[in-house]
Amino acid sequence: MTEPVTKKIYITDLNINLTFLGEVKSFENKNENITVLLSNVTVYEYSSSNYLYSQPEISLSGPASRFHIEDAV
Repeated sequence: MTEPVTKKIYITDLNINLTFLGEVKSFENKNENITVLLSNVTVYEYSSSNYLYSQPEISLSGPASRFHIEDAV
């Protein structure tokens, strides 16, 4: 039996100084704009890495240059 692979990422919104850690439900990169839907999200202040809050789901969208994305280990 194979379990579905859940991809977790960190995505930092450089405009608002927040980092989101969550499971990718959907990801679209179109015309240099991205739209990401994350579930089981934890939100941190980017500059200090302080925990702020958790959300069941968050959607982020905007120019790709606004976001820094990396895999979560």
